Amino acid sequence: MTGTACGFAILILGAVPSPLIEVRNAGDPGKRVEARAELAAGEIRLSGEVKLTLTVEGPAPLGVTVPKPFLTKANVWRVREDGLPVREVLPNGREKWSQVFRLSPLVPGEPKVPLGPLTVRPGGEQDLVIEWKAEPAVRVVTKIENPTPDTLRPSTDIEHLPPPPNVESGSSPWLFAIVPVLLGLAVVGLLLGRRKRPTGAPRDAAWAERELAAGNLTADRCASVLRQYLAYRFGVPAETRTTPELAAGLRADGRLPEGVVGEWQAFLDECDAARFSGTAAGVAGLADRARALVAAAEEQIRIGHEKTQKDTKS
Repeated sequence: MTGTACGFAILILGAVPSPLIEVRNAGDPGKRVEARAELAAGEIRLSGEVKLTLTVEGPAPLGVTVPKPFLTKANVWRVREDGLPVREVLPNGREKWSQVFRLSPLVPGEPKVPLGPLTVRPGGEQDLVIEWKAEPAVRVVTKIENPTPDTLRPSTDIEHLPPPPNVESGSSPWLFAIVPVLLGLAVVGLLLGRRKRPTGAPRDAAWAERELAAGNLTADRCASVLRQYLAYRFGVPAETRTTPELAAGLRADGRLPEGVVGEWQAFLDECDAARFSGTAAGVAGLADRARALVAAAEEQIRIGHEKTQKDTKS
């Protein structure tokens, strides 16, 4: 009996584009600023995505503001942050800032990535506007190439079964004990697998209060605590949404009045601005406002719960 197997061509990522590099103050090593934009792949599927890493090195303290909008041309790429910016202390009083973004194509072909200008404040001095002189392109494919006869596997004959093993007549009695032992181990493994794993601490108001009372609280951490609290109390994916998307989700939920939602959005916008600017924000003031927002949300939840109980009794 013979059979024929069909092979499909595998889509291989194209060559990674060369990174974009912009340098300012090149003649002064102490004030040199280097910005780099690097794509992780040169070819993706229309349903896929590509990572873009922005990196800036310069004298500390280093402030970096990401452009808004991120790209100078709309309706070509969908851009999402892949985590918060990362800062690294370098020798000779320098600092490195980096952040990763996920780009999803909206059109096929070879769309370019028109990056907006970065605003960099090196060493607390005047801002430098870094514009990119080139626009990298990514090839976006929409179908798998047709297989050729060379890629098909050749026909093969039926494989013969291996000869049966030789079984000695005088088998050891220990062989009969293996089956019960294996069954016992399987039962123990099943019982251990069914044990409930310990769950993490609930991200409720008490948890948020403890986190906001930390002495080293930053604007980034403050916003992260509030987003985790909203995800736990209101069931919205707060940690994966932008601030406008999160505000829209809270409005759709309907448990918070419009005024309270507006205060949440304004606060998170302020945290975003502090994060992108790279400057030290008034953390004490932000923490007090964050506690007030949590208290207001808990009050609205309590009012809604009491109203539901009254409606049920009536």
